[in-house]
Amino acid sequence: MKICIILNGEIKNYDYINSVILKGSYDYIICSDGGANHAYSMNIVPDYIIGDLDSVNGNIIEYYKSKKVKFEKFPTKKDETDTELCIELSDKLKAKEIHLIGALGGRIDHTIANINLLYYIRKRGITPKIISEKEEIYIAMDEEITIYGEIGDTISILPIKNDAKGVTLNNLEYPLDDYDMEFSRPLGISNVMTDVNCSIKVKEGSLIIIKNI
Repeated sequence: MKICIILNGEIKNYDYINSVILKGSYDYIICSDGGANHAYSMNIVPDYIIGDLDSVNGNIIEYYKSKKVKFEKFPTKKDETDTELCIELSDKLKAKEIHLIGALGGRIDHTIANINLLYYIRKRGITPKIISEKEEIYIAMDEEITIYGEIGDTISILPIKNDAKGVTLNNLEYPLDDYDMEFSRPLGISNVMTDVNCSIKVKEGSLIIIKNI
């Protein structure tokens, strides 16, 4: 089960993001509040629109109601963000993979919070990814993952939450073998893929992996 959540962050190239969504073969598309404005601009009819609906244009709400889209409206004052509510719904729908689109840009606090949501999602046993026009962002937690791309793609690997222990990097210009990465040092910035895939392993801790497209 693969789910796409469209957020209210920046999307500057609708044609590119629309093609990503169409190729994604998603079982469900969920809009987090103002993400519905982006969906409308890409002529995408989501399955759900969730949030307090304070950021969705009124005519768009009416349009999607006519398309029988399911709305779940919540109070403006609540503990969870609209995107957290979308993640909770995705979990109930038995998602195995969640892709966040429109998660970056705009306010820096929103961007940091959305990147941190990768940890929140992975703790639920779901594989997350952030997709934008310029990058794909992954997380590895006490595991080994493989990133696919092209020779020469730039990959940055950064510990989050704490130090990351036992980091091993293969098929990258600057490999590591069972290395302990300090949370406060940007050692993993701007590595380069030397093959069409690379493997990133962390024995203990969490890593954010950013592949520049």
